[in-house]
Amino acid sequence: MSGCRAGNIRDTDKHRYFDCAQHKLSQIFLSVFICDHLCPVFKSVRGLGTAVVVMLLLGGCQAAPVETVNTQLAVVSEVVPTPTRQPVLAQPVIEYSEPPPAAEMPSFSLARPEDEAAGAEGAVVAETAVPDPSPTPDLPTATPTPPNLRYTLPEEHYWFWRPIHEGQTNWTDKVYPYGSTRGGTLRPHHGVEFYVPAGTAVLAVADGTVVYAGSDSEQQFGPQTNFYGNLVVIQHDTLWQGQPVFTLYGHLSEPQVVEGQHVLMQQQIALSGATGLADGAHLHFEVRLGENSYSSTRNPRLWLYPFPDRGTVVGRVTTSTGEVWQEMVVSLSSSDGANIGHTTTTYAAGELNSDPLWNETFAFDDVGAGTYKVIVQIGEKRVTQEIVVQPYRTTFVELVIDAPPPTPTPEPTP
Repeated sequence: MSGCRAGNIRDTDKHRYFDCAQHKLSQIFLSVFICDHLCPVFKSVRGLGTAVVVMLLLGGCQAAPVETVNTQLAVVSEVVPTPTRQPVLAQPVIEYSEPPPAAEMPSFSLARPEDEAAGAEGAVVAETAVPDPSPTPDLPTATPTPPNLRYTLPEEHYWFWRPIHEGQTNWTDKVYPYGSTRGGTLRPHHGVEFYVPAGTAVLAVADGTVVYAGSDSEQQFGPQTNFYGNLVVIQHDTLWQGQPVFTLYGHLSEPQVVEGQHVLMQQQIALSGATGLADGAHLHFEVRLGENSYSSTRNPRLWLYPFPDRGTVVGRVTTSTGEVWQEMVVSLSSSDGANIGHTTTTYAAGELNSDPLWNETFAFDDVGAGTYKVIVQIGEKRVTQEIVVQPYRTTFVELVIDAPPPTPTPEPTP
């Protein structure tokens, strides 16, 4: 094995030398296998042939000079460079945001029957067998369901939409509410006001039949003739506790319906004005229960549909013996400052009526949901009660306050 000389080989090349020898031995055994199977003619001289093959193959296992091996390694390093990884490009950050599902909030735009009909036109109706008609028994007439609007309780009778279009002044005036005398300057108010310009469309607050449309110059509807000027009165389709419900629209410039005509909720019935005893253009609105008379009015604030996220507060202010305080100032103050405050007065004396549900002597409408303090005060004496207002609900509160004892007057010294 002189062909595999190991002289002058550094330690770093020893493994390379032995690997070479091992490789050559593998070739020897392969050659012997070939000779045994493919060269039977040489079997007689197999020993000689094997020796010759071994000498030839081991001659190629001479260790090359160290410098040559190092050069070859350098060349290999240059020819096969380490692959350079491509830099990873920064990917753009994409944020996906999906809006929350729309909460079902009440809108002052009613769904129209024609919209529902349009949606049903594209529906495919399966044909079914139609049985032979049979005699229809006489059924009793169904009693109409109270038309309370969504989110409200039926017993609280929030039946009426606003008589003025959404987007206009469709909130009640807070200065001269039901039962007020506006500081003693006017007669006790039997309705509420909507301060809109003359010629504003006036709408029916619910379905019903027109029982009067015209002037009150001859027929009296208030404390005197020519009180409301032009007016419209509607008797609504639904009874409340067995009693008919009427609404009155006063000081109109032009009624646009006629007596006996059936109207639908939000149908235009007139234009606002300043006829009758009016201090300017506005709509006067009343609710009458039981009969169409000036003495049968109720507070419209308890019948008109609340605005979204708002409720109503009603209450009584009495003495410890149950006597009702009249025209007493009542304040509503937000406990956390999140809502605006309100001020009103208890009902004045006269032909005014409390609601059978509440037997109230004051009412606040359009009150934002939240916690409030209700305050009444006589002199230095103050009574406060905390309440919680919920959307589309009526909150009742009762306050009891007595007048302070009179200060004794000192007798003059003789």
